[in-house]
Amino acid sequence: MMKFTKATFVFLTCMTLLSKREVFAARLLAPQLRCPCLRTYSGKPIYPKLIQNIQMIPAGAQCRNMQIIATLKQGQTCLNPKDEWVKKIIEG
Repeated sequence: MMKFTKATFVFLTCMTLLSKREVFAARLLAPQLRCPCLRTYSGKPIYPKLIQNIQMIPAGAQCRNMQIIATLKQGQTCLNPKDEWVKKIIEG
């Protein structure tokens, strides 16, 4: 009876760990359910050389407007895709 209890415990522990890993992996692959940009920066143009990376997320079911996320040395900021200077940066 004691071996059965240990085996059951090991089995249940393994199943729990596997299910948690699958849930974590599913969260990484799941589409984002909200817009990443709640507010956009629409002020003085940012010098293009200060922008390390630009990520464009097209409009879709989760967000009705295109999202443009600029990575700067200080962090990330969302840019207004309607601003002319942002359009020039995107065009290259």
